[in-house]
Amino acid sequence: MKQYNGWSNFTTWRVYTDTLVNINFEETVTADDLKEITEDIVFSNFEMLSGSYLVEDYARLFLEQVDFYEIARLINEDITIKK
Repeated sequence: MKQYNGWSNFTTWRVYTDTLVNINFEETVTADDLKEITEDIVFSNFEMLSGSYLVEDYARLFLEQVDFYEIARLINEDITIKK
């Protein structure tokens, strides 16, 4: 069931539009590939301040709700269409 802008949920839509939409994928991807890419993007500029892990904890909770399989299907369908 599509609940948010044609996506299964807000977090999936938001991660796709904020981190993955502008990447030109030429080879098929897996959900695990996309999760790793997203985590690299989200946490690569993250700096721990005063030992507080609250921001990181919230980010990880948000990312746990993402349906990376749904995003992988869309990207892989686009790759197939382009070939």
